[in-house]
Amino acid sequence: MPETSSRNPPRRELLESALRLSLFTIGWNGLVGAASLAAALAASSLALAGFALNALLDCSASVVLVWRFRREQSDPAAAEHLERRAQTWIVVAMFAVALYIGVQAARALAGGSHPESTALGFGLAALSLAVLPWLARRKFRVGSELPSPALRGDGVLSLAAAALAAITLAALLVNAAFDWWWADPLAALVIACALGLEAVRVTVRHRFG
Repeated sequence: MPETSSRNPPRRELLESALRLSLFTIGWNGLVGAASLAAALAASSLALAGFALNALLDCSASVVLVWRFRREQSDPAAAEHLERRAQTWIVVAMFAVALYIGVQAARALAGGSHPESTALGFGLAALSLAVLPWLARRKFRVGSELPSPALRGDGVLSLAAAALAAITLAALLVNAAFDWWWADPLAALVIACALGLEAVRVTVRHRFG
């Protein structure tokens, strides 16, 4: 691939942009994921826990991408191998989170679990709705220009996290306003299904695409 083109920035600039996006994701999702998980445990909210685990998943994927983009500067062949490993890690982690959240949501629905309201959860979900769509668009753009399927896949995770934030916020609001306890585990079940389906889609695309 040539270093420059008439339409795209030099590859070194794209790599720097990809690194900045990945580092920002690590910082943002690490902070939001940890805070959301703490709030989820305090309020017994499975929907918020699903959102938190997805944020931490995206954070871990970005750690691998930082390694991948830095390695390309000295060894492009090794970078390609790391990109494949990043995709594999994302899929495995998505399946694991989907299974855990799905099982816990089914148990909560069967047992009639009643989560508590959480102001911190409201704030984190709402703030994520403002940040994550922008972050996903930037990853799609840079991932297409490099090109980097792993970065684009990480953009899908960020976009999925924005959707999960919306689902989580809706569940928290409905439970707080109407005391519909089942809204929270039902939203968690939706999150689990969405993550599972996305993991299947990425697997099929990686193997046959």
